[in-house]
Amino acid sequence: MWYFALAPTEFLQLEERARGQELDGAAVTVEQVPQTDSVTVRSRGTALSQELLELYFESRRSGGGCVQAVRVLPGGRAAIVSFQDRDAVERVLHKSHQLQEGELDVSPYYDFLEPLAEDTETTPGEAAAAGETRVSVGDAARLQLLAASPALQELRDAFPDLGLRLEGDGAWVSGGTAAQQQELQDRLLQTLQGMAQEHVPLPPETLRFLQRDDVQEQLRQRLESRRLAACYAPAEGTVVVTALSSAVAQDAAQLLSKALSPFCLPVSERHLAALSSPCWDRLRAVLPCCDVQLAPDGGHLQVVTLRSLEQGTRERLLAFLEDATPDEALVPMEPGALRFLQLHYQDLLGSIAEVTLLPLDDTDVTGFRVSGEASACCAAVEFLQSLLGTVSSQTVTLRYPGVARFLLDEPGQSLLQELESCFQCVFGLEHVRWSPPNSSHELELSEELVPLSCHPDPLISAEPLEPPDGATRDHQGSSIEEIKGLLAALQPGDGAAHAEGETQYLAGGNPEPPAEGEEDLYTAPEPVAATEPEPELELEEGEPRGPADGGEKLPGAELGSSADEEAQLLLAIQQSMDSQHEEEEQLQRATELSLRSYCRESEPGAVGLAAALEASLEEALEVADAARVTVYTAYEQDVSALLSQLEQALEAQLREEVVSSEQLRALPAPCRGYLVQLQCRHAVRLSLAGATATLHGFAEYPVAASRDLARLLHRLLPAERPQDGAGARWLHWDTPDTPVPYTAEASALLEEAWRRRQRQLDVLFDGRPFTVDFERMEEYDIGSARARPIARDLPSGKLPSSPPAAGGVPLDEEVRLVHLAEGSEEFRDTVRSFYDTLDNFHNKIRVIKVEKLIHPLLYQQYQLKKACMEKACHHRPVERLLYHGTTEESSREICQHGFNRSFCGKNATRFGQGVYFAVKAVLSVQEMYSPPSADGNKYIFVVKALTGEFTVGTPDMRVPPLREGPGMPRRYDSVVDNRSQPALFVIFNDTQAYPQYLITCQRCQAPAPV
Repeated sequence: MWYFALAPTEFLQLEERARGQELDGAAVTVEQVPQTDSVTVRSRGTALSQELLELYFESRRSGGGCVQAVRVLPGGRAAIVSFQDRDAVERVLHKSHQLQEGELDVSPYYDFLEPLAEDTETTPGEAAAAGETRVSVGDAARLQLLAASPALQELRDAFPDLGLRLEGDGAWVSGGTAAQQQELQDRLLQTLQGMAQEHVPLPPETLRFLQRDDVQEQLRQRLESRRLAACYAPAEGTVVVTALSSAVAQDAAQLLSKALSPFCLPVSERHLAALSSPCWDRLRAVLPCCDVQLAPDGGHLQVVTLRSLEQGTRERLLAFLEDATPDEALVPMEPGALRFLQLHYQDLLGSIAEVTLLPLDDTDVTGFRVSGEASACCAAVEFLQSLLGTVSSQTVTLRYPGVARFLLDEPGQSLLQELESCFQCVFGLEHVRWSPPNSSHELELSEELVPLSCHPDPLISAEPLEPPDGATRDHQGSSIEEIKGLLAALQPGDGAAHAEGETQYLAGGNPEPPAEGEEDLYTAPEPVAATEPEPELELEEGEPRGPADGGEKLPGAELGSSADEEAQLLLAIQQSMDSQHEEEEQLQRATELSLRSYCRESEPGAVGLAAALEASLEEALEVADAARVTVYTAYEQDVSALLSQLEQALEAQLREEVVSSEQLRALPAPCRGYLVQLQCRHAVRLSLAGATATLHGFAEYPVAASRDLARLLHRLLPAERPQDGAGARWLHWDTPDTPVPYTAEASALLEEAWRRRQRQLDVLFDGRPFTVDFERMEEYDIGSARARPIARDLPSGKLPSSPPAAGGVPLDEEVRLVHLAEGSEEFRDTVRSFYDTLDNFHNKIRVIKVEKLIHPLLYQQYQLKKACMEKACHHRPVERLLYHGTTEESSREICQHGFNRSFCGKNATRFGQGVYFAVKAVLSVQEMYSPPSADGNKYIFVVKALTGEFTVGTPDMRVPPLREGPGMPRRYDSVVDNRSQPALFVIFNDTQAYPQYLITCQRCQAPAPV
């Protein structure tokens, strides 16, 4: 008989053809059988092993699948392998197989074809005791159901001579003959194939509930009571119900769904404390068949139980939430009182065991939060209030320089803790406030020298400098001769004789004093002008008289001496009057300067803001110098000794530092504001007396403040007046032919800056801002945008007649590039700064030359723009040194006309349609920004740029964006690529950049590879 896999139509055709046919005299019939799930395996080599066959046919190499059973036939050279999937038979039959270097012959197996002649030829011993056969059950649910259902016992009763046991994940058949084992296996496989499964989706908390032992026992009993041979097994997101038949599985799944009862109970914040107590854990442990969890949001309880137990479970949970929820109460008190109770009443607080005491010491409320049962909470609150009544408090105000900071710092805290331990008290600092200033002073944002305020020109309009030797004497001599002639002209009658007699009296030739009622012009308290007519003097009898009066004529020598003395006296009176007139002029000029300063201070804006800030700092000083401290003690304790000891301890911590400097006599206004902020920052008091500053405060505060003050004084240009004959003279020219010297104070400022090799100096002359450029040797008035040349001249007694050629640059001077000598300091500084920003191009760029651009018009425009921006930015730094790479042709255009944003977009407009400048030269030397010329030269400008306040730019910007904030709308001064660490600046106003130097360089050629 042959096996064919035919379609239904093919089978009908075959049956028709076989009807009436004979084979060896026997009729031929065709029967249709179902597709087999087993194969017959025969070995051409060694004997077959059940374990090896199972492993092989479940592997991918064989093409099979999950093996249901393996039965080794007597003799060990043939076996029957059954699969759970019938399609696996087709895959196995279409492959060749080899096991342990021996080939296997595989063919389909049908039970009606047994017995096989070659497989049944066994010895009587083999027939009496066939080997043990394993039948794979499959999943754990089927194995569980087979063990729990009566089907397993029914098979054992049907085959009493055979052994049937469950072990591992399969069933083992032993004993009897091979035919008996095969029959038992067939019956077992039929039972397994008839099993059915139902999947019931359930939430995670319900699946967790079904894994409890008590729940499984309850459900097993309910299934048995309904005579439902079924079992269940929780899986991922579902529970699998397995039964001997599909109908039973459906009934068991329905029973399981109806037996479960999930529900929720709402909870509030009041219940959360009860749910974290041990009583709650004990209740959960004794609730039968119940799983209770707090929902993730904390708003309700998730409960799963059996429907028959739902009512009792719900009642017990509600009763617990109602009875076990603790009551809460708050006992407020001051922070110091709270600390006092915790430190000195610790044993009494620990004796309250029925409630939970939680100390609250945050800024909103301080005290004890009492949690527990209502009655216990009420008793605890009354007890705490009684304890609080035994605490006494007294508030004292301590006034010392910086006492608030000292008490809040570690040294002050240590001092208070020692007193607390000694006097059994607590110091409350809840009313003590101190914090350093949030903002920095403008002098802290820069390390540049700070100029003192002074006058640029002498207040008395006289000769610019002291005249040469002898000039004063000639002037004095000519004045005496003029006075003598004037005296002679004023004498009546014989002028010569009268002059001689008058001179004799004036010379003091023992004359009598004037008669009563006459006025002495030269001894009176308030002399009059020497040119006024003098009254005639009458001499008393007995005194010598002149010739006009009939007296004896004095010798000529005496006459000349008297005339000289008289002239000298008149000259002294005249000089005294001139000095008084000069003092009046000085007073008038000082008044005008004071009025101008007052007008500027009265203007709104930055000055008003500075005044408000200074007033705020003054208030902060008052707060720092006073501390309201509350002392908490026992009610009967006397605190007078404690307060006395506290004051002595504080006074012992006071320190004093003295700083002496002549610069303290003439501090500019910004420095005075800085001193106020210095006192606030260090919590000290500063008193100025002439050239001495005294700092008062606690611990190391005055020392730190004195260091900051010394750093400020170090940055101040010296205010001492140069000694006579020492130092250089500084001059400026209002007109080309008239030099005007600076005052000694202003010359000292300029000389100190010159000696420190500063390139420029920002200074206030009569309260007006000026910039002195020592490279161009000019003084620039920022307010009027006017420049005038200056010069430095050693004291030789002669003034230069005209400005030096290398000094100030007239505004109409020709634009030119000045080649810097390689040995000059200016060349070295420029190249050093250039190389410091080349980064990885440091060894790839070689400087050819450095040229300085002289362009008075561009420079004046730049200085004017700088003054405006500094005023708008409240005198914060607005200038940066940047780099700009360009072509040879564009470099000539920039030198002649400056930067022009009309050519923007030639390289990039990513951050705005303006002129781009790099913070580091490494960006400017790139080929796209500074392409080499025909001779290989690259051109990099070192630019002074006014960047001011900036923000991030965008490609469509033609001007900087508006700033946010109240007041008049203002735009940013520039834009950048990155606000925190800018690498590029873009400006939209051509006057905001001045091309100071032009660096010509070349890129070094890399050495050829060897």
